Amino acid sequence: MSEKPADRSRRPARPPADGQAGEQAGDQAGERCDGQAGERSDSAPQQQRQQEQQKPQRSGPGVLAERIQYLFEHKRRPDGKRHSYREVLAAIEADGGPSMSVGYLSQLVTGVRTNPMLDAVQGLARFFQVPLSYFDAHEKTVETDERINLVDALRHAGAQEIAMRAVGLSPQSIEMVVSVIDHLRSLQGLPPAEPASGRIE
Repeated sequence: MSEKPADRSRRPARPPADGQAGEQAGDQAGERCDGQAGERSDSAPQQQRQQEQQKPQRSGPGVLAERIQYLFEHKRRPDGKRHSYREVLAAIEADGGPSMSVGYLSQLVTGVRTNPMLDAVQGLARFFQVPLSYFDAHEKTVETDERINLVDALRHAGAQEIAMRAVGLSPQSIEMVVSVIDHLRSLQGLPPAEPASGRIE
């Protein structure tokens, strides 16, 4: 009997050569690295967005600070210069108000400190001659600001310019101008002006 040829399909597969094994290992390692790099590249923007969201958002100085700044800018000394912090603090303390440091007032003006002492706000209101409600965030200050602006304008205007600007104003508005002028005279230590003989109607 003739022998059957050997079944080659049952022969064990030969192991790959060293070069082929190295290439396969390198390909697999490259795929793992690419996958990890992709995951890192995807997570990096997400982490950056989370960090930006966690950063505290900076806001403005606040209503209190803005209104104190407005007073320092528009409620000036009779010579037109701004009041210094030391000058304001000394006047408040002399008027029976609290003793505050320059740094404390500076923090109120810049908005670093937003919860001031009540007597500190009262002292500022008395010094700048505004109602205490002026520092209330819910209070409208249009009328007070207009009065402050009028005082500032009268300080820089001459008597003739004042008279020209008063033409056409209502009697109530003229009375307001007169009261502002009287207020400026008292600030400069001048005696009250003699009232006019006739009354504005």
